[in-house]
Amino acid sequence: MTESSVPSPLRIRWGWFVGCIVLGLAAILLGLVAAPAADRAAYLAGVLGGVGATLLLVGIVVLLERRIVDTAVRVVRDATEAARLRTDAAMRAQVRDLEDRIADLWATTTETPEDAAAKSEQTRRMADEFTKRVVDEYTDEDGTP
Repeated sequence: MTESSVPSPLRIRWGWFVGCIVLGLAAILLGLVAAPAADRAAYLAGVLGGVGATLLLVGIVVLLERRIVDTAVRVVRDATEAARLRTDAAMRAQVRDLEDRIADLWATTTETPEDAAAKSEQTRRMADEFTKRVVDEYTDEDGTP
């Protein structure tokens, strides 16, 4: 059985999300209750300032992270496509060269069955050499592409 190459969709764990909000609000309220009556206004101002700074930083980080990831994905995709196009062009050039050499071989008149057999053998040998060269060029030493 082969593994699927399709990534699983991002799943939000709502229990953790809601739990963090509830615990955060509980901690803020606990701090408000624990603060002396004279300092409650300062405590609330400090909490609101901290929450505002946190939201600002989270917003910036989330927006920047998305752009950075999108840019990285685009760069990798473009580089992969460019490499594929170079490989395709090189392969087409090699195939054209083989076709030309085989056409040149068969361009001369074949007069005897022995000549045809020799040309067939030479064509087979040229195709085998081409195949071996391409396989060696496009695979690693352990045989993986």
